[in-house]
Amino acid sequence: MEIRDIRRANLKALMDHYFEPGSRGQQSRFGELLGKPQNLISRLLMDPEKKGSKTVGEDLARDIETSLGLDRYAIDDPELPRRLAGLVTKEKESNVIAADFSSKKTGMVDIPRLNVAGSMGSGLTRPEDYEDVIDRMRVSTGWLRRNVNATAPSNLAVITGYGDSMEGTFSDGDLLLVDRGVTEIKIDAVYVLSLKGELYIKRLQRRPDGVLLMLSDNEKYKPYEIKNGELEQFEVLGRVLLAWNAKRL
Repeated sequence: MEIRDIRRANLKALMDHYFEPGSRGQQSRFGELLGKPQNLISRLLMDPEKKGSKTVGEDLARDIETSLGLDRYAIDDPELPRRLAGLVTKEKESNVIAADFSSKKTGMVDIPRLNVAGSMGSGLTRPEDYEDVIDRMRVSTGWLRRNVNATAPSNLAVITGYGDSMEGTFSDGDLLLVDRGVTEIKIDAVYVLSLKGELYIKRLQRRPDGVLLMLSDNEKYKPYEIKNGELEQFEVLGRVLLAWNAKRL
């Protein structure tokens, strides 16, 4: 079986997995889920011998995997339909940190809200054992795609920020959407971090000399240098993508 046929079969299996097979507007809704036009989905699913058909190419296959939070090369796996048929969504244990996809067929994602609080001031003690899911926030996959650039939907979680050191960007008590798939500093951004056993939500900037600057957006707070031995007690736990006040970061 050629790779083009495997990808076409897997695309159809994924569409049937997310939306009721043969249901009205199935291709259109699947296209919205992927951020692709319905006519492209139709052409991708056509018999390859028919005029107007289109092949799922390498870049498109990887893009689909990213959009759906699938493993890389999942679209190339001939066993994907069988695995999807046997997939059962189970409620995780109390240390759930991933998005719940039990509502896939409606094009929605349930993002867990954790009982984790990050300080935008002096730091809060980091939970040692687990993080409980205390609520879930349901958003459409289309909204996620338009508003955030996450490593994968399954890496998203919501936490609460406390303090005023990030005032101007977000406020005390705001709910923050965090991408837990980000565990290193590649760009200057706002991160959830652990330093000496305490949780912070700060803007991080890497200097050419290797020193990390922990910055507050509130001018009342001075920058803090993380260097030397402190780097061994430092860990990036995620990147803050937006505050639930519709203010993009």
